[in-house]
Amino acid sequence: MIRKKGIGLIFICVLLIAAGFLVIYFAINQRTGDRDAMESVGNEAQQTDERDAMESVRNDAQQTDERDVMNQIANGIQRHGALRVEGTQLVNQSGEALQLRGMSSHGLQWYPEYTNYRALITTKEYGANLFRAAMYADSSLNGYSQDEEWAAYNKRMLYNTIENALAADMYVIADWHLLEDENPLFLINKAIPFFDELSQYYADEPGVIYEICNEPNGSATWEDVKAYADKVIPVIRKNAPDAIIIVGTPEYSGALQDAMAAPLLYDNIMYSYHYYSGLSGSSFYASLDTAKAYGLPVFISEWGICAEPSTGQMDYENAKAFIAYMKQNQLSWVNWSLSNKAEDYSAIRPEVTKISGWTEEDLTEGGRLIFTALGG
Repeated sequence: MIRKKGIGLIFICVLLIAAGFLVIYFAINQRTGDRDAMESVGNEAQQTDERDAMESVRNDAQQTDERDVMNQIANGIQRHGALRVEGTQLVNQSGEALQLRGMSSHGLQWYPEYTNYRALITTKEYGANLFRAAMYADSSLNGYSQDEEWAAYNKRMLYNTIENALAADMYVIADWHLLEDENPLFLINKAIPFFDELSQYYADEPGVIYEICNEPNGSATWEDVKAYADKVIPVIRKNAPDAIIIVGTPEYSGALQDAMAAPLLYDNIMYSYHYYSGLSGSSFYASLDTAKAYGLPVFISEWGICAEPSTGQMDYENAKAFIAYMKQNQLSWVNWSLSNKAEDYSAIRPEVTKISGWTEEDLTEGGRLIFTALGG
């Protein structure tokens, strides 16, 4: 009987010891589970924080990109308002230095399809805030002065282009594109009523810039240009007293020295300088540095990329240097030309038939360089 009681006591002790081990085991497992759960929660929280941080970075980057796009798109008339010339610099309504950048049409009588609203918006999406409407003024080349029919057609194309540019919130140059007639005085009887009518129509429009003689050439002197300007500028000023007016210079707007010596005595006047990379090389440094030193406000109302005559190779290197120079010196510029004409200067490849919405693949090599530069 005593033996049975002893065995019973031993059995109970074993059960108690086993129960103790089970309690300890479950306690340890519970703590381990708690730690695992806490670590899991911690890891999930950390991953959530990291995801939030990454999303925040992405959102910031996206917002920055969107702001950059909006700044490019909102870089026109609504933002900058009426322009003026201070010293050698074009400035906006707040007195801030402004660089206008854009494309020029080819002759409106030949390539009017590239002046449609969506075409101008495409250049704006690349960064342009300016368009130049090149209306040939000549008595030949189907220009404005050839006959009444061509005068009416060219004027209609010019006004259509101006309206498209203004609707796109872009500044626009109304270009009296003198070329074959060489001396602006030869067409002064056409120019005076033309600019009188145009400036009356757009008298209150701060986005319209007047270019009164594209490229005086041949025997035309600065004295001839001044005599012409002294007749035309007062006509514009009567209607649009503060408008920016661009005046061409001799030798296809490549010679500024006489204008430096005897500038016109009007406010808000700028002087044309035209440049073609393969023809003029690096000569722009001396011309433009000297003009700035003389206090002459210059507008690059036409420039292009072309081949060097001696080698036949396109001169992209001087073109890149010219773009950098204009950016550094806040010189406003217009590139020739927004068309698919089979010539060095065209931005669009000849086989491309699209008249808006161009991608990089639609552009010539020079066009890709220019459209990149439109972004500033």
